[in-house]
Amino acid sequence: MKKIKFLTLATIITLVFTSCSNEETLLSNDLNSKLLKSYKVKRDATGAYSIDYDLYDNAIVAKNTNSSLNEFSLYSTDKETPKKLDETLLINNNQLKIGFIDNNTNKKQYVTVFDDDITLSKKSADKSFLESYNITSNDDGIYTLDFTIKNNSDVTFVFNEEKRTYEIHLEKGKNSETTFERTFEKEEGEVLKIDFVNHIPNTSAKSDGNEVLIKKPVIIIDDAITD
Repeated sequence: MKKIKFLTLATIITLVFTSCSNEETLLSNDLNSKLLKSYKVKRDATGAYSIDYDLYDNAIVAKNTNSSLNEFSLYSTDKETPKKLDETLLINNNQLKIGFIDNNTNKKQYVTVFDDDITLSKKSADKSFLESYNITSNDDGIYTLDFTIKNNSDVTFVFNEEKRTYEIHLEKGKNSETTFERTFEKEEGEVLKIDFVNHIPNTSAKSDGNEVLIKKPVIIIDDAITD
């Protein structure tokens, strides 16, 4: 009888330790899991910028309001929180910076955009063939760029080997197609850079050449690991 009681007690202890071990494993996995599922940076036809982003079920976000950088810190939570969020973004001195800090994985993701605030300057809009665009991050390091150009504009896609930059050349033409989509793969630790290059007719008698190249917007996506 004592032997049976001893075996029963040993079984209970084993089950308790197994349960605790499983809970610790689940907790460890939860603490190391990603919190940011995807994000989309958008510029509409008026030149206004905004961002949509999706979080995983165990995530909550807090924005740093004391920084000129649009910095979003992500934390784990066991509470029910919104998973799809959006926010209006403002261009500051022709520059827009966005940062995501994942406090589970200690990973940072940055998006920097150089662009004119065409909501304040009609001249800036006249120097671009681009109507609107958005770039979407996916969980597998693939980025999707969708953009719309003005009517009667031609598009050429070039990879600049020297500058390691994807260039999208836009110029006056006869193309009737106005919407385009391209995908880009970004390796961990590498920088993804995309330039829209506008070929603007040169109307200045003092300048040489038939056109002026204006590189805007410029999109830079970079990842960094917290030290």
